Amino acid sequence: MTQTIIDIVELLKKYDWISGENIASQLHISRTAIWKHIQQLKKKGYQITAKPNKGYHLLKTPDTITTEEIKQVIKTKHFASSIHHLPIVSSTNDYAKTLAKKGEPEGSLIIADKQTGGRGRKQRKWISPEKGLWFSLILRPKLTPNDAMLTTMCAACAVTKAISELTTLKPRIKWPNDILINGKKVCGILTELSAEIDEITYLIIGIGLNVNNKIPNELKEKSTTLKQEIKKPVDSVLLLSSILSSFEYFYQELNNGNILKIKDTWRSYSSTIGSKVTVSTEKEVVTGVAVNLGEHGELIVKTNLGEKKILTGDISYL
Repeated sequence: MTQTIIDIVELLKKYDWISGENIASQLHISRTAIWKHIQQLKKKGYQITAKPNKGYHLLKTPDTITTEEIKQVIKTKHFASSIHHLPIVSSTNDYAKTLAKKGEPEGSLIIADKQTGGRGRKQRKWISPEKGLWFSLILRPKLTPNDAMLTTMCAACAVTKAISELTTLKPRIKWPNDILINGKKVCGILTELSAEIDEITYLIIGIGLNVNNKIPNELKEKSTTLKQEIKKPVDSVLLLSSILSSFEYFYQELNNGNILKIKDTWRSYSSTIGSKVTVSTEKEVVTGVAVNLGEHGELIVKTNLGEKKILTGDISYL
């Protein structure tokens, strides 16, 4: 996307009506070039009307996210400095890994309107139709592989904070990587990495958030969307911007060594700490009360036989 198109969208949003002459004067381009850019925007789903002596008027922006929209509202310093917007992709995480291997810079954002092969932990399928938020970030944290879960916690805190600020909802984090609203899953986070023994080469954080999309009938008992919960559509671009801003802040705190702050924030949003749970790991099933987080983000469960640290597993509330 050219900067000129982004600038035109910004002017259309700024003014109720704006003449081609005014746009040409501000952007230093010809009115013929403006007309061509307007046609491109219409093809992307922007509804723009034109009247003699009045100029152009923006009626509606596309339902799907565009690079232009993201660049207008983004407030981050490093995250989303490079944006790869894809109409359709198998998996944003897979696409991000390919870029990361080629040296794509930290903070690069890969976002898709739709995923055909979206997945969660343990290769579980994640339905990713249009009107949801499906995106991945490439990170290169100064952490050991043992601390990778702390980045997942940063992402979970960012999503929860953003939803809380933009809606009246009170989302809660379910360890290790789910965001729930009224007990139903609205977001999942998938962290994948490439690492040496004591150093992370790159880390991919994938976030799948049900915003204005539809939920398949077979998943409605356990999953929900933001639109369904607040009974009206949510501005996906503003939500994305808020998530990225908060994520960048928490990630910087993590890189600065302020791990306690991350854990305290995570605990304040958690529905897991203090709950009686059953956790199924690859080796065993642990039942008890989730009492705290370990040094690397492990869940500490108090059982009849003492405390147990669990690094990964599927959790159920009792």
